[in-house]
Amino acid sequence: MAETYQPSLRAQILTRRTYNRALNEEGTQFETWAQTVDRVIEHQRWLWKRQLRRPLNKTQEAELEELRGLLLARKVGVAGRTLWLGGTEIAKVREACQFNCAHLEIQTVDDMVDALWLLLQGCGVGVTPKSGGISGFTQPILDVQIIRSTRQDKNGRETNLETWNPETKEWTISVGDTAEAWAKSVGKLLAGKYTAEKLTLDFSEIRPAGTRLTGYGWIGQGDETISVAYRAIIEIMNRRAGQLLRKMDIHDICNWLGTILSTRRSAEISLFEYGAPEWQEFAVCKKDYWSKGQPQRGMSNNSLVFYQKPTRAELRGIFDLMLASGGSEPGFINGAAALNRAPWFSGVNPCAEILLGNRAFCNLTTIDLAKFKDNPSGMHRAIYIIARANYRQTCVNLKDGILQHSWHENNDFLHLCGVSLTGVVRRPDLGPYELRLLRNAAIMGAYSMADELGLPRPKNVTTLKPEGTISKCYDTTEGAHKPLARYIFNNVTFVKHDPLVNVLREAGYAIMSHPNGSGDWIITLPVAWDDVDFETVNGLEVNTETAIDQLERYKLLMDNYVEQNCSITVSYAPAEVDAIIEWLLQYWDHYVGVSFLLRADPLKTAADLGYPYLPQQPVTKEVYDAYVASLKPLDLESLKAQSEDAVDMGNDCAGGACPVR
Repeated sequence: MAETYQPSLRAQILTRRTYNRALNEEGTQFETWAQTVDRVIEHQRWLWKRQLRRPLNKTQEAELEELRGLLLARKVGVAGRTLWLGGTEIAKVREACQFNCAHLEIQTVDDMVDALWLLLQGCGVGVTPKSGGISGFTQPILDVQIIRSTRQDKNGRETNLETWNPETKEWTISVGDTAEAWAKSVGKLLAGKYTAEKLTLDFSEIRPAGTRLTGYGWIGQGDETISVAYRAIIEIMNRRAGQLLRKMDIHDICNWLGTILSTRRSAEISLFEYGAPEWQEFAVCKKDYWSKGQPQRGMSNNSLVFYQKPTRAELRGIFDLMLASGGSEPGFINGAAALNRAPWFSGVNPCAEILLGNRAFCNLTTIDLAKFKDNPSGMHRAIYIIARANYRQTCVNLKDGILQHSWHENNDFLHLCGVSLTGVVRRPDLGPYELRLLRNAAIMGAYSMADELGLPRPKNVTTLKPEGTISKCYDTTEGAHKPLARYIFNNVTFVKHDPLVNVLREAGYAIMSHPNGSGDWIITLPVAWDDVDFETVNGLEVNTETAIDQLERYKLLMDNYVEQNCSITVSYAPAEVDAIIEWLLQYWDHYVGVSFLLRADPLKTAADLGYPYLPQQPVTKEVYDAYVASLKPLDLESLKAQSEDAVDMGNDCAGGACPVR
């Protein structure tokens, strides 16, 4: 039986928004957490039975019940994709949708189709642009017509229709109303080498915005974003007419593709080798990108890959570029260390915790260390069980009619797992020895599952991801990150028509109009961390960790638990750059990659900084206690309606550095 666990209101809100699927077409009834877990367990059962080609025996069913209990108690977690799509019919026919992480080198039109297909599945996609295989139009096409959809229903044609009239020199692509059609349509746009004088892109078959996609369950945006993205891609293809696309052209096209998914935002990372052609242009391409008419460039994290140890001057140059562009990008990855840990290494996923090959996937799971205080045997058993579940998630058929066959072959070879930890700073008692025991338990779990199924053992098992969303759902600290302060007012955006707004107002929660004038609301949710050490400064208990403190925790985890990479965001001040560079030079072989973010001063208020509000505002214990005492209790699972997109608490890997919110 699962232990009793009552999640906070913030955890309930984010769980409802992110993982509880609508139970009816109108979106007025949603799953409970128990129903979401039941769906996940059914997906696990389906994977296991399919591999065995028989029903599960009593021991195997008992293991699924044990996994169910751990999930219900929010002690372990499967991939967010599985929490959302596991057990659905679409997860059984488009099995790539179950993967958090993917990477591919983009050198051909087929690669670009794969990238869009994966983005449409909700995968985080890493790309390494390669010039030489994709070219612009045969000649510039100056007459471009975009036909927008005016449909009021979702019964449009499901397939694409392409025509070429050599007499009138008119080329037409009519895009169908399915994910398959969208993915294939970019292939038609990039591969068409007609001597066209007019190009018509017809989106009239696409369903209207606001329609829930029956299979995926999220809300579509109609043709609004794809029509904008494709016009921009046409401009790139015209600019390179009769020429090969440059790597930056491929980068921009991938970024544009990342904008078209739906209300479920895409996550991307783009990688260029340091010192290779175009690296300097890439390194600064996000600086003031919006004012330069390049809004798509905000879609991806951008990192340089070093295959040789950089000099002090080179690292200083990278940090100078970062500081000139806001403090976070370009990031940088130690490709040599990545190859040492993963000989198949070609790139990473958007948050860089997984070392991936070309056309490779990984599926992630997690365990909340904080829920196993004084229970080491339970912790080892839990990580063993979730690692076995993680391996079962790699037992998939990726021959879906879109992806190139090598995706399936590589997955069959690698079977990459990603067993992660969260709540790390709540367990300072876990030193090198304890972390190695955890790593070994995870590896043993994944290996045992592979051996029982008669399949290859996973090439890597352990990692550490940012853990932003799942940690909020589990009321724990995020991955290896330390919170901003002990007592925090988390100011969260709710859309204007969200039925929760009035419920929270009646319960006494502080509510203000969103300063952007959208009619949305900002609601204050209290968060406290009683079991994390903080320093008291001017009456506030706040996080005063230095960048080196954070890098030392990264090294501890990399040396003793992580086989792949530990994804963290290191907050720093410009005055710390010299110390960071010295640390990197000393421990370069231990480093694969982190994100850097200029430190926010936890002592400053929104007014001090000139902002109308802060997403996280540290407060004193007295202010926190008084606010909490004024609130009436609520249970979200008793409420019927909430829009899936009613709350915007961010995407773990969408844009910029891996965020900590």
